Amino acid sequence: MQADPKLTRTGIVTAREHMQKGYVLLAVSVDDRPAFKPGQFMMLQVSGTYDPLLLRPFSILDEHDGAYRFLVKITGRGTQLLAGFEPGRRMFLTGPFGNGFPAALRSSAIVVAGGVGIASVFSFVQQLHRKGTAYKLLYGARTQDDLVLLDLLDPYRPVLSTDDGSLGHHGTITDVLRAGITGRPSVFACGPLPMLAAVKDIAHEHRVPCSVSLEARMACGFGVCLGCTIFDTKGRTRRVCKDGPVFDAEEVSFEKQAAQPY
Repeated sequence: MQADPKLTRTGIVTAREHMQKGYVLLAVSVDDRPAFKPGQFMMLQVSGTYDPLLLRPFSILDEHDGAYRFLVKITGRGTQLLAGFEPGRRMFLTGPFGNGFPAALRSSAIVVAGGVGIASVFSFVQQLHRKGTAYKLLYGARTQDDLVLLDLLDPYRPVLSTDDGSLGHHGTITDVLRAGITGRPSVFACGPLPMLAAVKDIAHEHRVPCSVSLEARMACGFGVCLGCTIFDTKGRTRRVCKDGPVFDAEEVSFEKQAAQPY
């Protein structure tokens, strides 16, 4: 089954920036440049042939100089090919997909990102900053080599942490969250499942709302293939692409997710 033609796009790579080892920032000028909500994603072509066949999901980092930017972490053959796309390369995309983060908040926000999860929350932080909403950005990774986009993040004064202590707080970003959460903020997070489970627990202890953006393998991006299903706390299956990727953390059963292959 084909995607809705209105969601089918063509794009041209306008810039490619090699960051630290294994990371590339790709700028793509998309036809019609549809409006997107922070936290939404697009499905990107990674090859000019049918091998690999499937598109790959990437959060829309932001819109810059008339193009969407995507953070690519090289983890396999598909992302290796995508990272090799040079400026001028035409490519196929679908989207934007997903619900994204809320446009308005009643309180301050704490935004927690782990590793490449920063790509999902980046434009959301931009939105909070632009609107003058009080927020804190907490960003952690295993080592300083996995803390990316630091130059772009500088205006938002992120609190950094690394598991090995190579940069920022020595420990996990959830340690930072637990030690620093005060008042009645809304918490938003994207990162590895164990991190999101810990964020959920901390928010639950403090009785504050928490939204999490989930990552999952996808084949279509619009709810047909069912490849990105997760379990909620009522035992139902939910589609990350169609019902998410942003969910109320209280609705997500992280214990069941941990047993699922991602």
